[in-house]
Parts: sequence; structure tokens; C-alpha cells
Amino acid sequence: MSAHEATILAVDDTEVNVDILMGILKKYDVIPALSGKEALEIVKNEKIDLILLDIMMPEMDGYEVCRRLKSEEATRSIPIIFITAKTTESDIKEGFERGAVDYVTKPFNPIELISRVDTHLELRSYQLRLEERIAQEIQKSRLKDQVLYQQSKQAAIGELLMHIAHQWKQPLSELSSINLNHLSQIVLQEELSKEGLREDFKKTEQILKFMSDTVETFQEFYKPNTQNSFFDVMDAIHQAIGIIDATYHYHKITLTIENEGNPKAYGNPNQYAQVILNLLTNAKDALLHLPAQAPRRVVVHVASREGKSIVSVSDSGGGMSEETLEKLFTPFVSSRQGAGIGLYMSRGIIERLGGSLGAQNSAEGAQFVVTL
Repeated sequence: MSAHEATILAVDDTEVNVDILMGILKKYDVIPALSGKEALEIVKNEKIDLILLDIMMPEMDGYEVCRRLKSEEATRSIPIIFITAKTTESDIKEGFERGAVDYVTKPFNPIELISRVDTHLELRSYQLRLEERIAQEIQKSRLKDQVLYQQSKQAAIGELLMHIAHQWKQPLSELSSINLNHLSQIVLQEELSKEGLREDFKKTEQILKFMSDTVETFQEFYKPNTQNSFFDVMDAIHQAIGIIDATYHYHKITLTIENEGNPKAYGNPNQYAQVILNLLTNAKDALLHLPAQAPRRVVVHVASREGKSIVSVSDSGGGMSEETLEKLFTPFVSSRQGAGIGLYMSRGIIERLGGSLGAQNSAEGAQFVVTL
């Protein structure tokens, strides 16, 4: 803020004092006011950067003017310098308690007055630039969160399609075998028995129903649900495992569940299950980087302690570096290759449910602990 850009409101019931202030501060745009009421009206209609406010005025003194300005959101950040002949310690103390940033005694010392005004206008300029920077950063953060949300949705869709593909791999293979068998019989001009066709038709119906049920299961799992309730933690875990078990089987990953106490928890069961699925997916990704002959194991341990459900997901993937652990729940940071959004979003979900999600290295690999 340069000198010619700053607007100062000079408030004093004595016109001579206002004239003196305007003469000393002529490099600024100074607006005069001869009463507290007039000053409040001016502030409503003008952009004021600094107020020089007399304390002893009739009808409404400077303290009351200051109180009213500080009580309004639009004016509370305007710096106020009291100009007064009252110089006792109690007077000065009261001025600061009312919200003033400084005071200048009458009669005015021009050099002192200009110096104090320059200082507080500079501080005001810093404040405005900081507020603008904060607003910009908030906007950037919102845009970043939107990007994260979109990328998270894309990642979830990718995972969904992969899990469906693994679920359907065996049924599609069976359907292909049935069709291939019929085709070979036709090519070889073998007789197709009604009983054989009936059996194949029944088997085809069962396979198609399984595939349809799989789609419905996935739709239910990803259906938006904002309702919180008490739920069985094991039910949510089995729901997540039902989505990923074919993927684990495809990659030859052994999944073990250790259950102590069948705990209940309060929150959103669908969101909780999605967090467990994210952790199981993260464990799977860690294990896929192991050599082909290395054992691929994931253990889900469920317990209840002091009224809290504690679920850990541990893998045999070898663990993470200390640097990765420190930044693991930061956006775009991942324990392995990938966007690193799943863990960031998962912690956000669990914290919104009133719980916590942490990570550490276990004896064989990484361990994530969900407490709710």
C-alpha cells in the first residue's frame, strides 16, 4: 500500500485539530469527521485503511466508537490510533483493551505522528496481503481436494473393474468351455442329447446368476450412504473381502482372519468397509512387488479393547522405509507405485467417523491399524 493509496479517517470534535491532522498527513487521502456518529457513517460507505480517533467527544466518545467498530465483522480489522490528551496509565490501558493499536498524545508531534501512521499502514498492508494469500491458498486447497476426489473416483472405478474381472474370470471360462463343447459336437456332427443340453442350460443359468449377483454386490458396496449406526465390524470386513477375494485368489495371496471378540462399532458401515477394502488393496499392491517364489500373506486381526474396535491389516511385503511411513497419509504419497490417494482418503473417512488410522512396520511387512 503506497502513501497516496491509503485512506485515513480523522475523527475529532474540534475542527482545528482535524485541520492540523490533515496538514501533517497531506500525503495521504484524509477524510475528516467531527463526531463519532459521523465517523461510523463514513466507515459504512468508504474503504478506510486507518482511523485516528479522539477519545473525549460529546454524545459518543472514542471508546464507544471503537467498541462499535470492533463489534462489526466488516470494520473490526481496521487499525485505530487514539489521539488524546489523556495520558494516564489507566487511560492508555483502556484504549488498548478497547482494540486500539496505538495512541498519539496532543499536542501532536508531526514526526512522531507520521512515523506511527506509516508503521501501522505498513502493517495493515502486510495484513491485507496475508489475507489475500490465505484466500488464494484456500482456493487452491479446494481445487486440490476436487482433483483428489476425482482421482479417487477414477482409482475406485479401476479397482472395481479389476475385481469384477477377477470375479468373472472363472465363470467366463466355464461358459466358454460349454460353448466350445457344443461347437465341437456340431463340427463333428455328433448328436446333441436333450438331457445334456438341459444340464448345460441349467449350468449356464447358474453361472449367469452368479455374475449378476456379483454386479449387484458391487453396486450395493459402492452405493452412497451417509447414515451412521452401530454395526458388526466382522460383517463390514467380510463385505470388503467379498469384493477382493477373487483378486487375491488370482494373485495367489493367502488371506487369514483372526477374530477376537466380534466387536461392534458406531459409524457408517459402508464407508468403513471401503476403508478396509483400500487397506486390503494396498496390501495386495505391496505383495505383487515380491519375487514370484516369495510367500504372499495378508492377516486381518480383529479385536475389541476398552470399548473400541481395533482392526489391523498386515502383509508380508517387507515393510516401508521411515521416510515413506512419515509421509504415508499425505496426498499423492504411496508406499508403492500409484497415486497414493487411497490411504489419504481412508484416513479422512475414519477420522470423520471419530476413529484413527495408523501405520507401522511389523515383523514381515506393513501393518495398518483402524481404531473406531
